[in-house]
Amino acid sequence: LCKLVHVNFKVNALQHYVQPMCSPTRAAFITGRYPIHTGFQNGNIQQGELWGLGLHEFTIAEMFQEYGYATHAVGKWHLGWRTWRHTPIHRGFDTFLGFYFCAHDHYQYNCGNLGKRETDTVNRTDKKIKKRIKKRIRAKKNSKWLDSGNSTDIDIAELLNLKANLTPKQKYFDLRENWFDSNHVLVDKLQHQLVGQYSANVFTDAAIKKIKNRGDDPFFIYLNYMNVHAPYQAPQHYLDKYTAHMTGASRDRKAYAAMMSSMDEGIGNITKLLLSEGIYNNTILVFASDNGANVGYCSDEGMVGKKEPGSNYPLRGGKRSIFEGGIKSVAFVHSPLITNRGRTMHDLIHVVDWFKTFEDIASDGFKVKPKYKIKERMPTDSVSAWRAIKKGSVGRRRKFLINIDKRASIKCGPASPFKGIRKNQWKLIVGGGGPPSGWYNPYSPGPITSPKLEYLELYNINMDPSETFNLASEYPGVVLNLLQELNVYRRTMRRGLRKKKVDLTPWLVGDIPTPLQISDIRNNETFYAEEYF
Repeated sequence: LCKLVHVNFKVNALQHYVQPMCSPTRAAFITGRYPIHTGFQNGNIQQGELWGLGLHEFTIAEMFQEYGYATHAVGKWHLGWRTWRHTPIHRGFDTFLGFYFCAHDHYQYNCGNLGKRETDTVNRTDKKIKKRIKKRIRAKKNSKWLDSGNSTDIDIAELLNLKANLTPKQKYFDLRENWFDSNHVLVDKLQHQLVGQYSANVFTDAAIKKIKNRGDDPFFIYLNYMNVHAPYQAPQHYLDKYTAHMTGASRDRKAYAAMMSSMDEGIGNITKLLLSEGIYNNTILVFASDNGANVGYCSDEGMVGKKEPGSNYPLRGGKRSIFEGGIKSVAFVHSPLITNRGRTMHDLIHVVDWFKTFEDIASDGFKVKPKYKIKERMPTDSVSAWRAIKKGSVGRRRKFLINIDKRASIKCGPASPFKGIRKNQWKLIVGGGGPPSGWYNPYSPGPITSPKLEYLELYNINMDPSETFNLASEYPGVVLNLLQELNVYRRTMRRGLRKKKVDLTPWLVGDIPTPLQISDIRNNETFYAEEYF
């Protein structure tokens, strides 16, 4: 990555913005539309929730297909899997190898807590027992016994025995490859043989295979590593690189660095292949994160003091917040096609802009028309940034909507309804941008700083990128103007799609969650909202 960033054929996007969580950013990238227009304004698709990207949405992969590109998705999807029509293979991608859900073990490709099951009551009891065990053991260490007042004391040995016999959390396998065979029949092949292989290596190999077998058509590969998402795991030889010199760092922090090295090597191998295949000079590489680093540990009780290994310092906040640490994304573009090279771009770019930027490239400046029409397009919020990237022209974007969330439904995120907007140098947050809301220095032994949140917060990001000085009281005219802009966006909102977890039993084939056919009678629209506007 450092070589790609520091050689001449690159542009660093210093003001590249995304959403504060995975699914909303992916939906914005795939559609070129703000979350308030796709129904993703209320946060992620959680494990056990069966809503997804609306079937009417026109995707970036379908756009590429209209221009004759082969399209491939590799890695994390996280945009819905309720029916096969919601999965990548029906959203414009010719092939898919990866997983449908959110966070998985990097070696076992399984996850738990997929929905309401018969064991829910037992699991709730288990959680209460675990909390009670921790409370009693902590009290014992402090030579104090704390009694709840409504139960009798239980000996520590008995509590530990209960802990050893808790109901194990059920895990579901989720790694599959999808394509259409020569008769246009969907193939769904579970990848059990890849268990034990590290996810970054698996996804790199899949991308390399697609490039080697690319044929004559131009191609678009949507490669989504799960690095550096929890759980923090990496092959031992990467971990060994950081054992000696990262003295004082936590185990997770060292694993985080090792995960970066693994992904870095994978991207390097793909770049070498582009060179050896003779297609590097006509290829564009875009690297970006889907949200800021996770800085605060999120438990069933909410945000707690434990630090996660990621860092956005000196930016404020992190994943789940709409402060800069949650939504300003590391990003760069690398390509010999860039004519004004080796520079840092200060123009605003929002993740929705890649839709029109890529279409600008595929259509040679919108001069070439699509070869055919797949379906009706939805209006986009996207603005092409290709001229600004390629030639250094002044970017066209002056403002963007951060989000409008009327439900405050993001777990461990903002506790009240919030909205935010950026216009030129000004950024307005209404209702509170966090938690997390402090400045999280991974090398600081001191407490995490979490300043008091104000209902109206106005920052001059050009002068104060760390969001330390709230200027709302000093610039009431700017606040009023941005509130009016937010009101215009509010009038275009659609209903949020997010729904509660449901019983996944109808979606289990054996112990494997499997999408339904769109016509299946179990595909009951009563549970979902994506057809509502």
